[in-house]
Amino acid sequence: MNLKGMTVRELLQLPILKDASLISGEEGLDRVVRYIDIMEVPDIKGWLREGELILTTGYSMRNDPGLVLELMEELRRADAAALAIKPERFMGGIPAEMVELSNRYRIPVIQIPPGIPYIDITHTVMEQILNTQAALLRRSEEVNKTLTGLVLHNKGIQVVADSVAELVQAPIWVIHKQGRVIVSSPADAGEPPTGRTKSWDVSVDKQFAGRLIIGKEQLDELELVCIEHARLVFSLELMRRKITYDTEQRLQGNFFEELLMGLPLSRQDAENKGRQLGLQPDWCWEICIVEGEPHLFEEHAAFPVALGELVESESAARKVKSHLLRQGDRFVLLLASPAASEPGAKQPVSGKTAEWADVLAPLLDSHSHIRTGFGGKAPLWEVYRSYVKAKKAMTIGCRLDKERRTFSYGEIEMFDLLLESSAYVGFDAFMEKKIGRLSKYDRDNGTDLVPTFHAYLAAGGSLIEAANKLYIHRNSVKYRLDRIKDIADIDMEDTSKRLMYYLCTSFYLLKNLE
Repeated sequence: MNLKGMTVRELLQLPILKDASLISGEEGLDRVVRYIDIMEVPDIKGWLREGELILTTGYSMRNDPGLVLELMEELRRADAAALAIKPERFMGGIPAEMVELSNRYRIPVIQIPPGIPYIDITHTVMEQILNTQAALLRRSEEVNKTLTGLVLHNKGIQVVADSVAELVQAPIWVIHKQGRVIVSSPADAGEPPTGRTKSWDVSVDKQFAGRLIIGKEQLDELELVCIEHARLVFSLELMRRKITYDTEQRLQGNFFEELLMGLPLSRQDAENKGRQLGLQPDWCWEICIVEGEPHLFEEHAAFPVALGELVESESAARKVKSHLLRQGDRFVLLLASPAASEPGAKQPVSGKTAEWADVLAPLLDSHSHIRTGFGGKAPLWEVYRSYVKAKKAMTIGCRLDKERRTFSYGEIEMFDLLLESSAYVGFDAFMEKKIGRLSKYDRDNGTDLVPTFHAYLAAGGSLIEAANKLYIHRNSVKYRLDRIKDIADIDMEDTSKRLMYYLCTSFYLLKNLE
């Protein structure tokens, strides 16, 4: 039985039509009859429906053979099921033009004996269609009850997938919006094939969450009903997962807030709370702070979504749990890496886990108004130290080089120590002695000789690299260096003193520039 309705072929097997004759359109006998109607008016444009069986005597076409062609065109346009006609009284026979178009469009034309009342035909056909639809409705309720029961009894998404695969008699996959397989049936089905499948979107909170893929191209009406129920059930399962994930993230967020605030939390307490949230004590942690323009950090903006998806997918590959914490117009990323000996974790050819900075670099570098600081690795109970170092990396790094956007604490550690020790070793006086005249000249004349001197030293004495960093011509750099020599009596050729001047200019920038 065809669950969409009865086919024209099945229609002709009904006792009421045992004396009817198929005139033409044999290739369309498998068209499905969903409706039946009687047509005795000349203009039916816009009234026909897909799958409709039209009964007529041809009365409206008796004096205009051209209407026969128009009728067949309208049947084709509406994708109707068939035309059943009583031609004897008004048409005298089936026109050759109708037969030709019937065969071309694969729309069956059936000649009905004149003695069969329309009411007998319509009653019998509608009874068959309604019986089929009632059976479909009962089966639909059974499917809905079965699948919903699996969800209510928390049988798990794999059991649901296996049930759906059994109902549609084909392998299935539920694919996350990022492209990874959430579940498949059979469980070892691997990735879905590229062809000979059909797919449907699965939504959670009216947002696209993934796709349901069926490993067959043609589905009957019952299978399509199963798919609709399956989409709802998978939406509920993904919603359940989302709620669990959000709850876990919230608890993790509260825990990480405690760690980042530097509250007195013992190693034992940190390890115990971490284990409760699925965070293994032997994982290695690194803090990354991301700041930028406010519009980039709006909840549904592209950047936060992409950043969250990247952190989630990379953490899954490493078999760890990382966390993204929003703090106003910035994100604090608590990035985990597996222990060196942990089995199954993502390992590149070199044998070392890729650095998080390298993983995030393509995304971060694609946004010119974002600044990032990495604080270095630390155990969970000392993650506050990495947080402090990440803030220092960004603050100190931006003062030394306004054009760079990503900094690590390892790069600026020496300057951090320089700032901390300056209060005890009198470095201010030393700096004043070495570049005091130069800094005074800048203050009095509004020039940038100290930053130029620092850029030149940081570039290893390269005029071109310093010019690129300062966005000026190399001749301008050369002119400024000549002025520096004259004002401060500095010997640019004395390489033994370059480190001293580099530290002095760096200290000046750290202390005086905002």
